[in-house]
Amino acid sequence: MEHPEDPQREALFAALTDEELRLFRERVGQGLAERPLALEVGGHQRQAATLLLRVAESNHYELLGLGAGASPAEIHDAYDRTARLVHPAHAGRLGLAGKEGVLEHLFERVTRAYLTLSHPGRRKEYDGQLGGEVWESERAPRDEEGRQVARRYFARAEVLAAQEEFHQAIELLRQAVRTDPRAEYYVLLGQCQARNPHWLRHAIESLEQAVALGDRSPAVAKTLARLRAEREAAKAGPAGERGSRGSR
Repeated sequence: MEHPEDPQREALFAALTDEELRLFRERVGQGLAERPLALEVGGHQRQAATLLLRVAESNHYELLGLGAGASPAEIHDAYDRTARLVHPAHAGRLGLAGKEGVLEHLFERVTRAYLTLSHPGRRKEYDGQLGGEVWESERAPRDEEGRQVARRYFARAEVLAAQEEFHQAIELLRQAVRTDPRAEYYVLLGQCQARNPHWLRHAIESLEQAVALGDRSPAVAKTLARLRAEREAAKAGPAGERGSRGSR
């Protein structure tokens, strides 16, 4: 994975003169004098070390600990928090006395990230350069949250089905499979739908989807075969009755 520090992506950095960097450093330093960092030394050292280790491989969002959909206020707060953490004034506290240049480089990177993301035009161009990479940091947490919600729907639907509240159970299961399509969710959905003759087609489709997702249980196969037979009988019933009446 390429990162903005690579030569071909240098343009992704916001322009930052030495004078501008000095002003940012002074402003953050003054803020620290008025409101010292409320963090014990060990925790401060661990957080700063983590940032130093990943600075070369982090995009602007990752460096500031932000998601791709961060609001302007969140970007400002993230910069304030991170810049205060890595300000060169902390060199002695972090065991970097005489090596202030390490923190100065990190502070500059954090400030460049802020100037890029806080400017709508630069941020849009930056996101376009990153492409799909910019959303990777958010996708996994969102997917996991969706799976947890679907699991809660399924658990609630099991209780409702046991109480023969099939309509409510079906509604919950439909939401569950839209969020996280699992075989077990489709099995219960099909079983609930099968309790109503008007939902026969939907029940068959749900159980077929469960099989497609890997369900191999004999009970599901047996239920599916029975429902298919009932569907064929329902189709043939009226025609068969007309044929019997015509022969009499």
